Amino acid sequence: MRVYKVNTVNVKSKPKRQGLLRGRTATWKKAVVRLAEGERIELFEGV
Repeated sequence: MRVYKVNTVNVKSKPKRQGLLRGRTATWKKAVVRLAEGERIELFEGV
């Protein structure tokens, strides 16, 4: 599988509450992968 381009984004945490307890979700990094023309990821085929 040939990868054409990869972009990353830092997804910031959001405030969450459960009753009186307050907290935040975890901060995480998201990758957006662009494949070369004609390439496919078989895991997502037919979904």
